Amino acid sequence: MPEATQAIRGLRVMKKNLMIFAAAALATTLAIPALAGPVGVSRTYNSAPSDAATIAELQDAAQKATWDGRNGNKNNIVFARKNYEINQLIDRLNNGQRVDPAEIDMALEPAHVW
Repeated sequence: MPEATQAIRGLRVMKKNLMIFAAAALATTLAIPALAGPVGVSRTYNSAPSDAATIAELQDAAQKATWDGRNGNKNNIVFARKNYEINQLIDRLNNGQRVDPAEIDMALEPAHVW
């Protein structure tokens, strides 16, 4: 009988340890969102210069995309989309919004038809 008593005692200890572990896991799971940082923190980009030369260069790229689409590529929608994206970027610059310099670099690249 002493073996049965030890087995029961071992199960009680194991059950107690399991309950402590489960309570700690639950408390940690509920505490993590409270300890996290604020939601909706905006990213900060190095603002691209919104000078007239950059805007003029973007306008030239938009016109070139339109011209390429009409002359050599049978009104391919890729060129119209490129023109639209560049014009959206120009509007953001004119409104004083922050623009990532990488977006300007991508806008100045020619449109690719796959």
